[in-house]
Amino acid sequence: MTATTTKSAYWSGVRDGLPFIVMVVPFALLFGVVAIEAGLSMAQAMSFSVLVVAGAAQFAALQLMLENAAIGFVLLAALAVNLRMAMYSAALAPHLAAGVGWLSEF
Repeated sequence: MTATTTKSAYWSGVRDGLPFIVMVVPFALLFGVVAIEAGLSMAQAMSFSVLVVAGAAQFAALQLMLENAAIGFVLLAALAVNLRMAMYSAALAPHLAAGVGWLSEF
């Protein structure tokens, strides 16, 4: 790949990802503020964001943690919220397989 092609592919990716970033940044800032106010350290809040897939699961788990729920319930709630992503993926895979060659192997 030439430098021009690599650079244009990069900026194409930036342009295509911008709507996602515009939606994620305010949500991430909100969770950061809520987590810090709930007593988590900066490292804990950032680790929480890295380990938990869905933002809604972050808020659900944090609320349960604040209410001193058992860790099993916290994990189960986060898993239940995250499982919706798996259902979305399974529902979209047949529609996306035609456009992505490697996806059609699944």
